[in-house]
Amino acid sequence: MGAADDALEKTFDASTAKAVRFYIDTNILVRNPDAYADSVLRMFGKLGGELVISAITKNLTERAGIGDPGQKWTSLRECVRAVERRYHPR
Repeated sequence: MGAADDALEKTFDASTAKAVRFYIDTNILVRNPDAYADSVLRMFGKLGGELVISAITKNLTERAGIGDPGQKWTSLRECVRAVERRYHPR
C-alpha cells in the first residue's frame, strides 16, 4: 500500500523504511489492519508505534480526501475501513 510506504519514508529515512517493510509487510495493512498495528507497536513500543500509526493514518486520509485535518481515529482499522468506503461504497 503506497500510503503506508510513503508514511514510513516520511517518518524515517528511506533505508529505515525499507527495513521496516522487510519485517512488517505493508500489504497486510488492508487485509488485517489490527495485525499490522500490533506488529508496529511490537517493533517500536507503545509511543513509537503510535507515532508511526498516526503518520500512516494521516497519510491515508490525506490521500483519500477524508476526515478533518488532525482527526483522531480510534484505530488503524477504523481509518482503513473509512478509506475503503470512500473508494468502494456499498
